[in-house]
Amino acid sequence: MSAGLTSRFTSSEARASYFYGSMYLAVGAAVPFLPLWLRHKGFSDADIGILNAVPIWTMVLINVFVGRLADKASDWRQVILACSIVAALAPLLLFFLDDVWLIVVVWTLCVLPVMTLSPILDAATVRMTRRRGSDFAMIRVWGTVGYVAVNLIAGWLLGWAGIALFLPLYVIFCLVRGGMAFQLPAFRATAPEDAKLKAEAKDAPPPHKLQAQAFKDMFRPWFILAILGSALIVASHGPLYTFGSLLWDQQGIGKEVIGPLWAIGSGAEVLVFLAFARIARRFSARHLLLFAACVTCARWVGMSLEIPTYGYFLLQMLHAISFGITYLGTLNFVANWTAESFAAEAQSTVQVLSQALLATLVFGSGFIFSQFGALAFGISAIVALAGGLCVLASLMLINPRSEV
Repeated sequence: MSAGLTSRFTSSEARASYFYGSMYLAVGAAVPFLPLWLRHKGFSDADIGILNAVPIWTMVLINVFVGRLADKASDWRQVILACSIVAALAPLLLFFLDDVWLIVVVWTLCVLPVMTLSPILDAATVRMTRRRGSDFAMIRVWGTVGYVAVNLIAGWLLGWAGIALFLPLYVIFCLVRGGMAFQLPAFRATAPEDAKLKAEAKDAPPPHKLQAQAFKDMFRPWFILAILGSALIVASHGPLYTFGSLLWDQQGIGKEVIGPLWAIGSGAEVLVFLAFARIARRFSARHLLLFAACVTCARWVGMSLEIPTYGYFLLQMLHAISFGITYLGTLNFVANWTAESFAAEAQSTVQVLSQALLATLVFGSGFIFSQFGALAFGISAIVALAGGLCVLASLMLINPRSEV
């Protein structure tokens, strides 16, 4: 193998891609099939809502502080590695538990570190790629590829072997993610060529007048309204993540179809990741968020109706916009208008806001779903609409032309 090819497969971008590829394997098993496994363990709909909400609320309490710690560390990699190790070992305890509340506690230990490291990894990788002139979306796409692969494989395996196979699969994927964390690059000084990039940065123009140079600057109305809008769009996905599989199972859709239902949405998301660099050059981040809010609202209205199976496949393909555009648009918006000195803290703050709203909706939707079933998605549509109105208000305060 030539030195150039070897360098390509061992570059900082490649190593970050490998970790992203492993990061969402366990999530790809948990999102479709955790509710079915919990039902198998005797959880009620309300219990399932609580189990999904507790880790998120715990994350809300600590995430900004962890982000601040990561910014103060010599490199963001250290915190990412520590969180990955905890998330790899905690799931082993689930083999020995049957009590509902003990499972809630241990599940929190399983997913809380992943929720905590996610915004730090995103912030670190975005800053690294901008410094090195590479494309963040082309790295992040591997997370979605891994997620889709597990949706398909796990759906087939669990349809064949039964839901009891869920836990062994989940544990294996968590261990793989923990192992891959050890090969992550140092994000602040990633390769020898970065010395040249640092020298070039000395001649860079001063920051834009709208860019936040301190954490407190994030709370300007035009900025926080855009972030709140994004958070509401993200939060509107809560009932789907928590009860989508249960809804489809109750409608007689088999596990071998539930996996592809989740996979097709993420598969469509891959196309957005591949094309996003071109999309972002043509539209401002906030215009993309406004478009995503409209599509997301339509998606949840569709989910609240009684439709045939192929209709769910069409609605799931809208995930490319409701999540993909919202996620990448928000990352771009935050990276554009915050300084690198508090990158992880800024991204963690955005995550805290969206996850706090998500946890609230998930907790409430457990009771709503048990009473009204698919009509719970009507609440999601209202939340997404509110998100769009917040983004629209931000656009009215500061015209995107001012961002140029």
